[in-house]
Amino acid sequence: MPRPQLRRLAALALLLAACSYDGSGLVSAGPPTLTSSSSTTDAPPTTTTTTAPPLTTSGPDLTTTGTTAPVEPTVDATTTDATTSTTSTTDATTELSTSTSTGDETTGEPPPQLVDEGLLVRYFLDEAKDGQGPKHALDAAPEPLDLPLVYDKDAMNPVYAEQGDHRGLRWPMAGLHGRATLPVADTKVQTALQNRTAATLELVVEVDAVTVLGSRLLHVGRSYEMGHLTLRSSALDRLEFYWKGNNLAGVWSLDWAGLGRVVVHVVLDTGQPDPLHRVRLYVDGASVADGMDFGLVHPNQNEAIAIPTDPNIPLFFALGNRGADGDRSFQGTLYYAAIYANALSETQLQQNAKILASTDDAP
Repeated sequence: MPRPQLRRLAALALLLAACSYDGSGLVSAGPPTLTSSSSTTDAPPTTTTTTAPPLTTSGPDLTTTGTTAPVEPTVDATTTDATTSTTSTTDATTELSTSTSTGDETTGEPPPQLVDEGLLVRYFLDEAKDGQGPKHALDAAPEPLDLPLVYDKDAMNPVYAEQGDHRGLRWPMAGLHGRATLPVADTKVQTALQNRTAATLELVVEVDAVTVLGSRLLHVGRSYEMGHLTLRSSALDRLEFYWKGNNLAGVWSLDWAGLGRVVVHVVLDTGQPDPLHRVRLYVDGASVADGMDFGLVHPNQNEAIAIPTDPNIPLFFALGNRGADGDRSFQGTLYYAAIYANALSETQLQQNAKILASTDDAP
């Protein structure tokens, strides 16, 4: 073949090769694929969003769900690390939130509890929301001493009542018969308190009216006596503590009408050197100044409690009234009552007062 013809054939071959060059340094047999950098950069936004392969790690699904998509070898390592970091952060945040919630529920400070030191009896008086259904006021202390309920059904007293989420026994008038009571002889109240020089009476009560004959809030004694360990009120501005039958050992001025529902503590501690400190009153955890009365006789130092056990003239332990005869109720609600065979400290009194002010029903 003549040499000029060979040159033309060579030139034609070079021209065909130039037409197949795509600018990437490679010879391509067809149109560029979506995995090339030029197509990712130059493609319109709509094409990138709707037709990008599912392996693309910059898609919106990964940033909103926090999951990690499979990574092809062609995906940049920097993108993979960033995605993994986002996932780890999301997981850590979830874990932190969960542990905080769990910690609040299971590892926080336990709620304060009522003092049990020296506890003899504790009546939450929450056996019913209303009515006269329960047969006993239940004792929550060890070796329970449940008190039979004596209902005056004609005058509907006492009745269980709930006021502001606090349950208790309510008397609609002063001087009624209903009560919670039993003979005290040989019970833990009598045996544990006999010959002791200290005790604490603890009540949550709301007093609306009293009888001048002396409405009983908590009573240990005979019907014809004032009491051997008794809290009573004969006027709406007065609270009295009797022991030894008819001995007035404490008296205080109180405005029952303005107090509403209150936590009351009376602490007997005859071991105190100062006579004024041997019987003390606290209302809602705060000390109340002693009152004055011609009949007031402070206990002697180290004088002991004495609860007679004569079977011929029985003594009764009662809540809200006298034991045998009644007729000495107050008008109002007794929400809670307890007796301790020791003198609670001021710290213990304040702790219990704070708890009982919030809730006086069983936990």
